[in-house]
Amino acid sequence: MLRTHHCNQLREENQKEHVVLCGWVFHRRDHGGIIFVDLRDHYGITQIVFDPEIAPQAHKLAERVRSEWVLKVTGFVRSRGKDLTNPNLDTGAIEIVAEKLEILNQSKTPPFEIGSEVQNENIRLEYRYLDLRREKMQKNLQLRHKMTKTIRDFFDQKDFLEIETPILIKGTPEGSREFLVPNRIHHGKFYVLPQSPQQLKQLLVLSGIDKYFQIARCFRDEDLRGDRQPEFTQFEIEMAFPEQDDILKIMEECFVNLTEKCAPQKKYKKFLKNGKIKKITWQEAMEKYGSDKPDIRFGLEFINISKEAKTSGFGIFEKSKHVFALSVPKNLGEFSRKDIEDLTSVAQSHGAGGLAWIRKGEDSGPVAKNSTPEFLSSLFEKTGANDGDIVFFGAGEFHKSVEPLGQVRLEIGKRIGLQNPDEFAYLWIIDFPLFEQKEDGSMGACHHPFTSPKAEDFALLKTEPLKVRSNAYDLVLNGSELGGGSVRIHDPKLQHEIFEILGMKEKEIQLKFGHLLKAFEYGVPPHGGIAMGLDRTVMLFADEPNIREVIAFPKNQSGQDLMLGAPSTMPEKEIEEQNIQILDIDEK
Repeated sequence: MLRTHHCNQLREENQKEHVVLCGWVFHRRDHGGIIFVDLRDHYGITQIVFDPEIAPQAHKLAERVRSEWVLKVTGFVRSRGKDLTNPNLDTGAIEIVAEKLEILNQSKTPPFEIGSEVQNENIRLEYRYLDLRREKMQKNLQLRHKMTKTIRDFFDQKDFLEIETPILIKGTPEGSREFLVPNRIHHGKFYVLPQSPQQLKQLLVLSGIDKYFQIARCFRDEDLRGDRQPEFTQFEIEMAFPEQDDILKIMEECFVNLTEKCAPQKKYKKFLKNGKIKKITWQEAMEKYGSDKPDIRFGLEFINISKEAKTSGFGIFEKSKHVFALSVPKNLGEFSRKDIEDLTSVAQSHGAGGLAWIRKGEDSGPVAKNSTPEFLSSLFEKTGANDGDIVFFGAGEFHKSVEPLGQVRLEIGKRIGLQNPDEFAYLWIIDFPLFEQKEDGSMGACHHPFTSPKAEDFALLKTEPLKVRSNAYDLVLNGSELGGGSVRIHDPKLQHEIFEILGMKEKEIQLKFGHLLKAFEYGVPPHGGIAMGLDRTVMLFADEPNIREVIAFPKNQSGQDLMLGAPSTMPEKEIEEQNIQILDIDEK
């Protein structure tokens, strides 16, 4: 090595030792003859002193150095003394008195200061190699490494076998658009990049692998947001012969272990039930919180007033199939008319026509002026509202009555500080619907078409499929879905029936899933598993606002790599070799 120590290693006990350090110039200060340089590397910072009386040549070179120059410094360790100790640095009690300086490389003036917060994300992503030098980003990558190692070690100890699955696979729709990869040899045919190794891990269990594990790269061509990337990483398991609780138990152990080793400062035990992660059904989550990934760090649960609303005297409520109330105590915060207007905008942006409300003790607003005294009396009794408390409402079809109100609940929690950042509130959501009805009236799978229905709902498959519940489950943390899974279908006849309910004809079934049904003819065991988003999990552990902060080289919100300039045009020769013709918009 060019160095004897790194820049966060030396302490007072190393006084008088002759050392060699290498790193980048973080700060340079000229104090009228003596020059101080803060030298930074991956591990930390050490102060270097260039004294013209001790090393005139090194001092003369130090006059030239600027931020982000790469230096090699030879010198001896000296105590700063109690009065000059820097308590903000691990090496703050010592400094290196330079005897020799070698400039290994120079740097242009960076487009932003490495030690500052950079507001322009596009600049950060364009110069990501500089952005990653910042202390926060270094710590995020260290945390990601530690979490990945902890996860891998945990499943290794539980006898899971880590197996890689291919990146170039057959297109098999699982809910999102896929990235196509043209094939040069087989004209007109394509690979796709996997959305997940879903079918491959099922086939591995069919192959006799009892416990599978992988940290897998996945790809989805979908609209981006703060917790999405077109390429992402998930850690996943698949098990032979499990019951649902076996899968939940192993993942619960994994996350308790992960929290205690990688985020010990987070308080999570208060949200457990009998020492276990609490489980609620999808139906309960939607009716209480208006979300299938509720943040349970705070209460503000909905009250179902659908029955009372039928004779309320308020027209909108009487016409609505479902009406839910959200009561916010006055002692949690006051809500002005401007606040109510803002919350109304939140509800409307998530599909509501508006946001009805009433404040107990005030004769203002449409609900108060148009409802019967009997309804108002029963409303306040059922919600437990006191004078000054405000009640918000969601009304309409089930989803439209709860989902906008769920977003209002989250906004209220955010505004009045109910989401404690020091808490981790884990929650299992179980018993999801197996199917959902799309806007065009067709049937879709809520998770994926390999999820098994609950045995007690089999009879509903032919008569009322939208009422069928699934053996599916999601793990939620602080209002974010970490991941999910299911007990899979292992009966080939049932699997074929599910494909048919989803509107697939026999030709389409064989084209898309014939390989799976063929494999199922050779003795497939009952099996199930789960997949967790690694990027999203690290993001939450690092208290970051989006997953780009915990990925070394992410894409921006438009799916572009600003550092490398991708996606980019390709030479015509290479395009022709892939049997592709690019048409302009008019030709298309």
